[in-house]
Amino acid sequence: MNIFKRIGAAFAVTLSLGASLAAPAPAWAEVFTVAVVSDTQNYADITLPQPRGADTFDQQMRYLVDTQQEKNLAFVTFVGDIVQHGDGQFRRSIPDAEGEYRYFDTREEWDIANRAISILSRSRVPFGMVPGNHDYDNYSWWTQDGGPGASKPLAGGRTWSLYFGPDSRHFRGKAWYGGASDNGLNSYQTFSGGGREFLHLSLEMEPPQSALDWAQAVIDAHPGLPVMITTHEWLRPDAHERSNGYASYFPGADNLTPDQIWDRFIRKNAMIFMVLSGHNYTRPVEGVSNGENLRIDLNDAGHPVYQLIQDYQGNTVGPDGTADSANGGAGWLRFMTFDTDARKIRFYTYSTLLGRNAGLDGEATFGVAPERSAFELDFPPQLQH
Repeated sequence: MNIFKRIGAAFAVTLSLGASLAAPAPAWAEVFTVAVVSDTQNYADITLPQPRGADTFDQQMRYLVDTQQEKNLAFVTFVGDIVQHGDGQFRRSIPDAEGEYRYFDTREEWDIANRAISILSRSRVPFGMVPGNHDYDNYSWWTQDGGPGASKPLAGGRTWSLYFGPDSRHFRGKAWYGGASDNGLNSYQTFSGGGREFLHLSLEMEPPQSALDWAQAVIDAHPGLPVMITTHEWLRPDAHERSNGYASYFPGADNLTPDQIWDRFIRKNAMIFMVLSGHNYTRPVEGVSNGENLRIDLNDAGHPVYQLIQDYQGNTVGPDGTADSANGGAGWLRFMTFDTDARKIRFYTYSTLLGRNAGLDGEATFGVAPERSAFELDFPPQLQH
C-alpha cells in the first residue's frame, strides 16, 4: 500500500506513543520553515542548454533569500549531486554532426554551482550540503574509445572540499557550522526554530562506519537536541523500500547500505526524527518524473522517524508546458513548515521557475497522488521534549 495512504495509520501510531503528543502548545507559538534543494546537477550540466540551467539554480537561491523573512526560513539542506560531472575533463559520448567529439572542463560546472550557492551563503540562512555520486573526483562518464572508464569504488573529495568543504568561504567562520569529519565529506550544523535548537547532520553517500562513528560523537556532544539527517541515497520513489544499491558505487569498499545505517546508527539514536535524501527518480515520461516518497519506521525508543526522498531532476517541463523546455529539475523545491502551535509539519513543493505549487486541488503534478507533494505529519515525540 502507498505510504501516503498510511499516514493516518502513522498518526495513530504516534498518538499511541504516550501523552507527550498531547502536551500543551508552547507558551509562544512560531511557524518556521526548512527547505530542501534536490539534485541540482542538471542546472550545472554544461552539456545541457546554458545559461538556462544556471539561471534556474540562481533563481532558486534568490527565492530562498528573498523569502527568508516571509517563511521564517530556519535552515536549507542540499541532498547532493550538486554537479553532473565531478571527474574533471570529460568527453561527450556522442560525436557532433561532423563526427568530432567535444571536450569539456567540468570546472565550469563547479563554478556554476559555486556562484548560485554564494547567493545563499551571503545571507544569514544556515545550510548544509552533502556530496552525491556525481560529486566524487573519480565519477567518470567517459567509458569508451580510450576514456578512463568508470572508476569504482567512488572516492576522492578534493574538488568537493575545495568548493564546499569546511574551509570553503561558504562555511568558514559561520557560527552555525559545527565542523566536519577528517575527509570533509561529513559535516554538522545547528539552527534554531520554534524556540529550540536543532542539530543537522550532513552525511556522505552511503557512509562507512567511520563516518557513523564521527556522527555519533557529534550527537553525543549535543544531548537532547532533535536531529535531522541529510544523505544522498536513502529511499526509492517507486517502492516502500530503502535504496540499497551501494554495490554499484562502492564495490569492495566499506560503505554501508541504508538498511545497515538504520540498524547500526539511526534506530539507536532516540532524537533522530527525520532523514532526507535524493538520488532516485522514475524514468521521465514526456518530461514528467516522480522523485517523492515517504517511509515511517519506529526507532528503538518507539519514536517515528520520517524518511523522505525528494528528487525532481527528471522533470523538464518548463514555462511553455512542454518536455525539455527546462533543465531537469525545473526549479522545484521541497519546503517543510513546522507549526509549533498546531504541532504539525506541513510539506509542500514549489517551483521557482513555474511559479506554482505541486499537488494542489488534486493535481498529480508528477504523475502520482498529489499527497506525495502536499501533506502534513504530526510533530514526533522528539520535538515534544
